[in-house]
Amino acid sequence: MIAKTIKGKGFRGAVAYDLQKGKSILLDTNMSAKHKAGVNAFAQEFGIVRSLRPNLKKAVCHVSISIHPNETLTDNEWCKVAHTWLNDMGFTNNQYSISRHTDTKHPHIHILVNRVGLDGSVVNDSYDYKRQEVIMRKLEKEFGLINVQNSKEVQKTSPKKGELEQAIRKQEPSVRMLLQNCIDNILQRPMPLQEFINELHKNNIEVKLNQASTGRISGISFSLNGINFKGSKLGKSFTWNALQKKGIYYENGNVTQLINTDSTSNTPNTANTTSTTSFERTGTFGNAFSTPQSAGENKITEQSRITENFARLEKELCRDRQRPQKTFQRDTGLSR
Repeated sequence: MIAKTIKGKGFRGAVAYDLQKGKSILLDTNMSAKHKAGVNAFAQEFGIVRSLRPNLKKAVCHVSISIHPNETLTDNEWCKVAHTWLNDMGFTNNQYSISRHTDTKHPHIHILVNRVGLDGSVVNDSYDYKRQEVIMRKLEKEFGLINVQNSKEVQKTSPKKGELEQAIRKQEPSVRMLLQNCIDNILQRPMPLQEFINELHKNNIEVKLNQASTGRISGISFSLNGINFKGSKLGKSFTWNALQKKGIYYENGNVTQLINTDSTSNTPNTANTTSTTSFERTGTFGNAFSTPQSAGENKITEQSRITENFARLEKELCRDRQRPQKTFQRDTGLSR
């Protein structure tokens, strides 16, 4: 079970998104306005209470809670999930609406709640994403749902929306997934940095090393099929520091030689193969949408198909599908 929270300034857009005609069902609300009353009636009623705290910039709290596509909950169970979230997050005297969307494969609900209470108080949102994770784990156990790792336990960066959609559609892993799995498969034992680079090069993966002012390696990035990722963009376990903890080591005398190796020249031949390694202060790279076509990468693809669970991908896809309007795109956070 995954919860995604967005805080915004205006209620009208959120109400319009939650109560789309033919695509949603209003499950519960403590407001006088009902589904047939329309967006304006809900927005106006929210606005009346919000006016009690005119200086509060973000009074809107909008959360979506989703489960695995193969799991189901009744409307009554969804309501219990929503009320558990509301109570545990401190929304005990606040306006709310609970709706279930019916236009997507992944079952999910939306909770729209006013941070301003009926008495004019404001619900504290400190550490709300961490608190949500506790609630999600409790609800998973209560309803017998698939357990999802907490964000601190996740060492791989999840694929973005475009990657997931293409991966599910083509049943092919994205470049990000290929890089993650290839590095994991290689790092089964401690090894010198040069050997690590050579093993990656066998799979047509280039390595770029970032050098600090002290002369030591301070960062690493990877390139496959012309698409680049910093180690941190692959996940916490793929940063330079994390790779060293996993067993990558080097002798100080070889650092300069590794970093200064030109992309057109050969690195020291420690494993009878030529590696492409270069030094670059890397920036932010774009998302990976294409998959490699060379024969050398077929092994990675095969391994990825085995290790990647596409059912999990469909669950992750629900996090980024159909984002609310612009006024609600700030301060987003995900509780897994």
